[in-house]
Amino acid sequence: MLKKIVALIGIGYWGKIHLKYIKKNKNVKISHIFFKENKNILKNNEYKKFNITNNISTLINDRSIKFVDIVTPISTHANLAIRFAKKGKKVLVEKPLLMNKGEQNDFNKLIKKDKNLITVSYPYTFSKSLNYAQKIISNKLLGSIKYINIEINQCGRFMQYGVNHLLAPHAISILSIFYDIDKIKLQSKNIIQKNDKCETSIILCKKNNKLVGLINLSLNFAQLNQKKNTCTIYCDKGTIICDLNNKDKTLIAYEYKRIKKKNFTIAKVKKIKSRFYDEKNNMSYVVNNFLSENNSYKNSKLTNKINSFLNYEQLRR
Repeated sequence: MLKKIVALIGIGYWGKIHLKYIKKNKNVKISHIFFKENKNILKNNEYKKFNITNNISTLINDRSIKFVDIVTPISTHANLAIRFAKKGKKVLVEKPLLMNKGEQNDFNKLIKKDKNLITVSYPYTFSKSLNYAQKIISNKLLGSIKYINIEINQCGRFMQYGVNHLLAPHAISILSIFYDIDKIKLQSKNIIQKNDKCETSIILCKKNNKLVGLINLSLNFAQLNQKKNTCTIYCDKGTIICDLNNKDKTLIAYEYKRIKKKNFTIAKVKKIKSRFYDEKNNMSYVVNNFLSENNSYKNSKLTNKINSFLNYEQLRR
Protein backbone atom coordinates (compact mmCIF):
# COMPACT_ATOMS: atom_id res chain seq x y z
CA MET A 1 0.00 0.00 0.00
CA LEU A 2 1.31 3.44 -0.95
CA LYS A 3 1.81 5.68 2.05
CA LYS A 4 -0.02 9.00 2.26
CA ILE A 5 2.35 11.97 2.02
CA VAL A 6 1.75 14.55 4.76
CA ALA A 7 3.34 17.94 5.38
CA LEU A 8 3.18 19.36 8.91
CA ILE A 9 2.83 23.14 8.98
CA GLY A 10 4.04 24.40 12.37
CA ILE A 11 6.07 22.66 15.04
CA GLY A 12 5.26 24.57 18.21
CA TYR A 13 3.56 23.09 21.29
CA TRP A 14 0.51 21.76 19.43
CA GLY A 15 2.52 20.92 16.32
CA LYS A 16 4.59 18.45 18.34
CA ILE A 17 1.37 16.81 19.61
CA HIS A 18 0.02 16.46 16.06
CA LEU A 19 3.37 15.03 14.93
CA LYS A 20 3.20 12.36 17.64
CA TYR A 21 -0.15 11.07 16.39
CA ILE A 22 0.69 11.30 12.69
CA LYS A 23 3.82 9.22 13.26
CA LYS A 24 1.70 6.47 14.87
CA ASN A 25 -0.23 5.96 11.64
CA LYS A 26 1.63 3.27 9.66
CA ASN A 27 0.08 4.35 6.37
CA VAL A 28 1.59 7.83 6.47
CA LYS A 29 4.91 9.35 5.49
CA ILE A 30 5.75 12.84 6.78
CA SER A 31 7.56 14.53 3.91
CA HIS A 32 8.09 18.07 5.20
CA ILE A 33 7.88 20.15 8.34
CA PHE A 34 7.37 23.88 7.93
CA PHE A 35 8.71 26.29 10.52
CA LYS A 36 9.02 30.05 10.32
CA GLU A 37 11.34 31.22 13.07
CA ASN A 38 12.25 28.32 15.37
CA LYS A 39 15.85 27.69 14.30
CA ASN A 40 16.44 25.35 17.25
CA ILE A 41 14.48 22.69 15.40
CA LEU A 42 17.47 22.16 13.13
CA LYS A 43 19.55 21.11 16.15
CA ASN A 44 17.03 18.47 17.26
CA ASN A 45 17.96 14.97 16.07
CA GLU A 46 14.28 13.94 16.14
CA TYR A 47 13.52 16.20 13.16
CA LYS A 48 16.64 15.63 11.05
CA LYS A 49 14.96 12.80 9.10
CA PHE A 50 12.32 15.22 7.79
CA ASN A 51 12.67 17.90 5.13
CA ILE A 52 12.64 21.13 7.13
CA THR A 53 11.63 24.29 5.26
CA ASN A 54 10.50 27.86 5.86
CA ASN A 55 9.22 28.28 2.29
CA ILE A 56 5.43 27.82 2.38
CA SER A 57 4.98 28.41 -1.37
CA THR A 58 7.19 25.41 -2.17
CA LEU A 59 4.90 23.15 -0.13
CA ILE A 60 1.72 24.61 -1.60
CA ASN A 61 2.95 23.86 -5.11
CA ASP A 62 4.47 20.43 -4.35
CA ARG A 63 2.25 17.92 -6.16
CA SER A 64 3.61 14.97 -4.18
CA ILE A 65 2.05 16.35 -0.97
CA LYS A 66 -1.57 15.20 -0.73
CA PHE A 67 -2.30 15.90 2.95
CA VAL A 68 -1.44 18.93 5.08
CA ASP A 69 -1.76 19.41 8.84
CA ILE A 70 -1.78 23.10 9.85
CA VAL A 71 -0.84 23.91 13.45
CA THR A 72 0.16 27.58 13.28
CA PRO A 73 -1.02 30.77 15.06
CA ILE A 74 -4.79 31.35 14.91
CA SER A 75 -4.59 34.37 12.60
CA THR A 76 -2.92 32.27 9.88
CA HIS A 77 -5.27 29.26 9.92
CA ALA A 78 -7.75 30.25 7.22
CA ASN A 79 -5.24 31.78 4.80
CA LEU A 80 -3.01 28.72 4.82
CA ALA A 81 -5.85 26.19 4.78
CA ILE A 82 -7.57 27.84 1.82
CA ARG A 83 -4.33 28.22 -0.16
CA PHE A 84 -3.48 24.53 0.25
CA ALA A 85 -7.07 23.39 -0.42
CA LYS A 86 -7.23 25.38 -3.67
CA LYS A 87 -4.37 23.19 -4.87
CA GLY A 88 -6.49 20.11 -4.15
CA LYS A 89 -4.69 19.06 -0.97
CA LYS A 90 -6.63 17.63 1.98
CA VAL A 91 -6.18 19.92 4.97
CA LEU A 92 -6.45 19.30 8.72
CA VAL A 93 -6.31 22.59 10.63
CA GLU A 94 -6.48 23.61 14.26
CA LYS A 95 -9.42 25.62 15.56
CA PRO A 96 -10.71 28.24 15.19
CA LEU A 97 -10.41 28.24 11.43
CA LEU A 98 -12.27 31.37 10.38
CA MET A 99 -11.89 34.93 11.65
CA ASN A 100 -14.18 36.93 9.33
CA LYS A 101 -16.97 36.71 6.73
CA GLY A 102 -14.60 36.77 3.76
CA GLU A 103 -12.75 33.69 5.00
CA GLN A 104 -16.07 32.00 5.71
CA ASN A 105 -17.26 32.58 2.13
CA ASP A 106 -14.02 31.16 0.69
CA PHE A 107 -14.27 28.14 3.00
CA ASN A 108 -17.86 27.35 1.99
CA LYS A 109 -17.04 27.56 -1.73
CA LEU A 110 -14.31 24.98 -1.28
CA ILE A 111 -16.27 22.46 0.80
CA LYS A 112 -19.15 22.58 -1.67
CA LYS A 113 -16.75 21.06 -4.20
CA ASP A 114 -15.36 18.46 -1.76
CA LYS A 115 -16.35 18.12 1.90
CA ASN A 116 -13.02 16.39 2.59
CA LEU A 117 -10.87 19.33 1.48
CA ILE A 118 -10.76 21.04 4.89
CA THR A 119 -11.24 19.33 8.25
CA VAL A 120 -11.10 21.34 11.47
CA SER A 121 -9.79 19.61 14.59
CA TYR A 122 -12.56 19.11 17.17
CA PRO A 123 -11.19 16.37 19.49
CA TYR A 124 -14.14 16.49 21.91
CA THR A 125 -16.47 15.23 19.19
CA PHE A 126 -14.52 11.94 19.42
CA SER A 127 -14.83 11.70 23.21
CA LYS A 128 -16.03 8.21 24.14
CA SER A 129 -17.59 9.51 27.35
CA LEU A 130 -19.63 12.20 25.60
CA ASN A 131 -20.69 9.91 22.77
CA TYR A 132 -21.72 7.22 25.26
CA ALA A 133 -23.81 9.88 27.03
CA GLN A 134 -25.50 10.61 23.72
CA LYS A 135 -26.15 6.88 23.28
CA ILE A 136 -27.89 6.79 26.69
CA ILE A 137 -30.10 9.67 25.57
CA SER A 138 -30.79 8.13 22.14
CA ASN A 139 -31.90 4.91 23.85
CA LYS A 140 -34.38 6.93 25.95
CA LEU A 141 -32.98 5.58 29.23
CA LEU A 142 -33.37 8.95 30.93
CA GLY A 143 -35.93 10.66 28.72
CA SER A 144 -35.17 13.80 26.75
CA ILE A 145 -32.58 16.49 27.46
CA LYS A 146 -33.80 19.48 29.44
CA TYR A 147 -30.59 21.40 30.01
CA ILE A 148 -26.81 21.05 29.54
CA ASN A 149 -24.05 22.69 31.57
CA ILE A 150 -20.53 22.71 30.09
CA GLU A 151 -17.52 23.98 32.01
CA ILE A 152 -13.99 24.35 30.60
CA ASN A 153 -11.40 26.10 32.76
CA GLN A 154 -7.65 26.35 32.44
CA CYS A 155 -4.81 28.67 33.40
CA GLY A 156 -4.17 30.84 30.33
CA ARG A 157 -4.27 34.54 31.19
CA PHE A 158 -0.89 34.96 29.48
CA MET A 159 -2.20 33.81 26.09
CA GLN A 160 -2.60 36.15 23.13
CA TYR A 161 -6.29 35.51 22.51
CA GLY A 162 -9.34 35.73 24.73
CA VAL A 163 -11.26 32.87 26.24
CA ASN A 164 -13.92 32.72 23.50
CA HIS A 165 -11.39 32.20 20.71
CA LEU A 166 -9.43 29.63 22.71
CA LEU A 167 -12.11 27.60 24.48
CA ALA A 168 -15.52 28.33 22.92
CA PRO A 169 -14.83 26.10 19.86
CA HIS A 170 -14.28 23.18 22.25
CA ALA A 171 -17.46 23.89 24.20
CA ILE A 172 -19.62 24.44 21.11
CA SER A 173 -18.31 21.20 19.62
CA ILE A 174 -19.43 19.38 22.79
CA LEU A 175 -22.86 21.02 22.52
CA SER A 176 -23.13 19.79 18.91
CA ILE A 177 -23.04 16.16 20.10
CA PHE A 178 -26.39 16.62 21.84
CA TYR A 179 -28.17 19.36 19.86
CA ASP A 180 -28.61 20.32 16.22
CA ILE A 181 -26.18 23.21 16.49
CA ASP A 182 -27.90 25.26 13.76
CA LYS A 183 -30.99 25.50 15.97
CA ILE A 184 -29.07 26.87 18.98
CA LYS A 185 -28.60 30.61 19.51
CA LEU A 186 -25.38 31.45 21.36
CA GLN A 187 -24.93 34.65 23.36
CA SER A 188 -21.89 35.31 25.52
CA LYS A 189 -21.46 37.58 28.51
CA ASN A 190 -17.99 38.69 29.57
CA ILE A 191 -17.39 38.13 33.28
CA ILE A 192 -13.70 39.00 33.71
CA GLN A 193 -12.19 41.43 31.21
CA LYS A 194 -8.57 42.59 31.05
CA ASN A 195 -7.96 45.42 28.60
CA ASP A 196 -9.55 44.21 25.33
CA LYS A 197 -9.29 40.50 26.18
CA CYS A 198 -12.00 38.49 27.91
CA GLU A 199 -10.57 35.96 30.38
CA THR A 200 -13.79 34.47 31.78
CA SER A 201 -17.17 34.30 30.05
CA ILE A 202 -20.49 32.49 30.06
CA ILE A 203 -22.40 31.55 26.92
CA LEU A 204 -26.18 31.27 27.02
CA CYS A 205 -27.52 28.53 24.73
CA LYS A 206 -31.11 29.05 23.60
CA LYS A 207 -33.50 27.08 21.44
CA ASN A 208 -36.77 28.76 20.42
CA ASN A 209 -36.00 31.50 23.00
CA LYS A 210 -35.79 28.89 25.77
CA LEU A 211 -32.56 28.42 27.72
CA VAL A 212 -31.34 24.87 27.06
CA GLY A 213 -27.71 25.17 28.12
CA LEU A 214 -25.01 27.21 29.78
CA ILE A 215 -21.30 27.23 28.94
CA ASN A 216 -18.77 28.44 31.52
CA LEU A 217 -15.31 29.29 30.15
CA SER A 218 -12.30 30.64 32.01
CA LEU A 219 -8.58 31.26 31.58
CA ASN A 220 -8.37 32.09 35.31
CA PHE A 221 -8.00 28.55 36.61
CA ALA A 222 -5.60 28.55 39.55
CA GLN A 223 -3.48 25.50 38.68
CA LEU A 224 -1.07 25.87 35.77
CA ASN A 225 -0.98 22.31 34.46
CA GLN A 226 -4.54 21.26 35.25
CA LYS A 227 -7.85 21.78 33.48
CA LYS A 228 -11.52 21.39 34.28
CA ASN A 229 -13.59 19.79 31.51
CA THR A 230 -17.09 18.78 32.56
CA CYS A 231 -20.43 18.32 30.85
CA THR A 232 -23.58 17.71 32.89
CA ILE A 233 -26.73 16.69 31.02
CA TYR A 234 -30.02 17.10 32.87
CA CYS A 235 -32.80 14.90 31.50
CA ASP A 236 -36.46 14.15 32.30
CA LYS A 237 -35.63 11.09 34.37
CA GLY A 238 -32.04 11.62 35.49
CA THR A 239 -28.66 13.23 35.04
CA ILE A 240 -25.45 12.29 33.22
CA ILE A 241 -22.16 13.68 34.52
CA CYS A 242 -19.12 13.58 32.22
CA ASP A 243 -15.87 14.60 33.91
CA LEU A 244 -13.27 14.17 31.20
CA ASN A 245 -10.30 14.68 33.53
CA ASN A 246 -11.47 12.25 36.19
CA LYS A 247 -8.99 9.42 36.76
CA ASP A 248 -11.61 6.96 38.03
CA LYS A 249 -14.90 7.58 36.23
CA THR A 250 -15.36 9.84 33.20
CA LEU A 251 -19.12 9.16 33.01
CA ILE A 252 -21.77 8.47 35.64
CA ALA A 253 -25.49 8.35 34.86
CA TYR A 254 -28.17 8.58 37.54
CA GLU A 255 -31.85 7.71 37.22
CA TYR A 256 -34.47 9.43 39.38
CA LYS A 257 -37.59 7.54 40.41
CA ARG A 258 -40.63 8.42 42.46
CA ILE A 259 -41.92 5.51 44.51
CA LYS A 260 -45.48 5.80 45.76
CA LYS A 261 -46.24 4.49 49.23
CA LYS A 262 -49.64 4.42 50.90
CA ASN A 263 -49.72 7.99 52.10
CA PHE A 264 -46.62 9.55 50.58
CA THR A 265 -44.10 9.47 47.72
CA ILE A 266 -40.35 9.02 48.11
CA ALA A 267 -37.61 9.92 45.64
CA LYS A 268 -34.96 7.37 44.77
CA VAL A 269 -31.68 7.99 42.94
CA LYS A 270 -30.06 5.02 41.23
CA LYS A 271 -26.71 4.89 39.45
CA ILE A 272 -27.43 3.11 36.16
CA LYS A 273 -24.18 3.62 34.23
CA SER A 274 -20.58 4.15 35.28
CA ARG A 275 -17.69 4.21 32.82
CA PHE A 276 -14.04 5.17 32.53
CA TYR A 277 -12.64 6.13 29.14
CA ASP A 278 -9.15 7.36 28.35
CA GLU A 279 -9.82 10.90 27.12
CA LYS A 280 -6.16 11.87 26.67
CA ASN A 281 -5.74 10.56 23.14
CA ASN A 282 -8.76 11.95 21.30
CA MET A 283 -6.37 13.74 18.92
CA SER A 284 -5.43 10.32 17.52
CA TYR A 285 -9.06 9.88 16.37
CA VAL A 286 -9.01 13.35 14.80
CA VAL A 287 -5.84 12.59 12.83
CA ASN A 288 -6.91 9.09 11.74
CA ASN A 289 -10.37 10.29 10.70
CA PHE A 290 -8.77 13.03 8.60
CA LEU A 291 -6.33 10.64 6.93
CA SER A 292 -9.17 8.22 6.13
CA GLU A 293 -10.88 11.10 4.24
CA ASN A 294 -14.02 10.40 6.21
CA ASN A 295 -15.03 13.98 6.95
CA SER A 296 -18.69 14.95 7.14
CA TYR A 297 -20.70 18.09 6.57
CA LYS A 298 -21.26 18.15 10.33
CA ASN A 299 -17.65 19.32 10.69
CA SER A 300 -18.14 22.22 8.27
CA LYS A 301 -21.53 23.09 9.80
CA LEU A 302 -19.90 23.29 13.21
CA THR A 303 -17.07 25.42 11.80
CA ASN A 304 -19.57 27.90 10.31
CA LYS A 305 -21.48 28.09 13.60
CA ILE A 306 -18.31 28.82 15.59
CA ASN A 307 -17.22 31.46 13.08
CA SER A 308 -20.59 33.21 13.21
CA PHE A 309 -20.41 33.25 17.02
CA LEU A 310 -16.85 34.65 17.10
CA ASN A 311 -17.64 37.26 14.43
CA TYR A 312 -20.69 38.41 16.38
CA GLU A 313 -18.62 38.69 19.57
CA GLN A 314 -15.99 40.80 17.79
CA LEU A 315 -18.61 43.16 16.34
CA ARG A 316 -20.40 43.41 19.69
CA ARG A 317 -17.23 44.70 21.34
